[in-house]
Amino acid sequence: MAKMASNSSKNGNHKRLKASNYMNEQALCSALEMAKELVSVINKVPVTVFLWRAEKYWPAEFVSENIKQFGYTIEEFTSGKLMYGNIVHPDDLERVERELSRRIEEEYVDFTHEYRILTKSGEVRWVEERTFIEADENGVVKYLKGIVLDITERKRKEKLLYIQRDLGIALSTSEDLHETLELLLDSCLTIDEIDSGGIYLIDEETGDMSLEIYRGFSPTFIEHGSHYSASSPNAKLVMIGQPVYKQHIDLLLTSRDDALRRENLRATAIIPVKHGKKVIAAFYLASQLEYELSDSVRTVIETIATQFGVFISRIRLEEKLKECVKKRNGD
Repeated sequence: MAKMASNSSKNGNHKRLKASNYMNEQALCSALEMAKELVSVINKVPVTVFLWRAEKYWPAEFVSENIKQFGYTIEEFTSGKLMYGNIVHPDDLERVERELSRRIEEEYVDFTHEYRILTKSGEVRWVEERTFIEADENGVVKYLKGIVLDITERKRKEKLLYIQRDLGIALSTSEDLHETLELLLDSCLTIDEIDSGGIYLIDEETGDMSLEIYRGFSPTFIEHGSHYSASSPNAKLVMIGQPVYKQHIDLLLTSRDDALRRENLRATAIIPVKHGKKVIAAFYLASQLEYELSDSVRTVIETIATQFGVFISRIRLEEKLKECVKKRNGD
């Protein structure tokens, strides 16, 4: 009888153990499914998630699939071939290290900072990183968790707004035409996508178009593209009064332009400048790298052209007022 009770007890324990193992397996499967789902969610959002060891240049234990947006693979980081510090822009690396050290010393749990990184192709991107500092019970930092968001477009738009603002302030006090032309062109060339350009002025009497100021053009361009008569297709295109965005090669309208085919220009913009309804000047802006100018860049250069038109209107109004004063004093 006692033996039967003992066997029954063993069978009961075995069943409970089996049930417990089954529940543990279920819990483990559930946890794995949740982990897979979490990774899937991470990979769908426009951020890259890192788990770094708190060592020099931050070797990665984990990186999400979105690292591919910068041209890298997960394995390049998790294998140790690349460390995160290797892709931080050299001009920003010391600042990033210094900011992290200060936050750790001040016992921050998390913080946010912005800096530049280099993609695998060498392109510069701005990122915003939210860093979570993970320390043990003794306060020793073991890991850093980072959520990295590409903010390049946001930084570009901010820069464009600053260019517009600063130029507007400068133009409001400027009175010298040549000085203003230099200011306008230099402002356009601070836009990342634009590296060459010039400003044509249109003769009020003849309608001819002459290159008054330029940057980044070759001697060949200056020789063959610095003057267009009013009857030329180039001048007629400007006098339509609408912005034109094309490849440089598509703007070579006559056989006279054949010499310009060797010019290393890609995306170009012709932006007429108006005084009232009359076209008085034109911007010719170009990129040696980009094949197309973004909408945000187009908006800014068109705004700059409008600001120039306002400047011309102000200068001409002031000239008329001075003439009136002279005539009155002469009378």
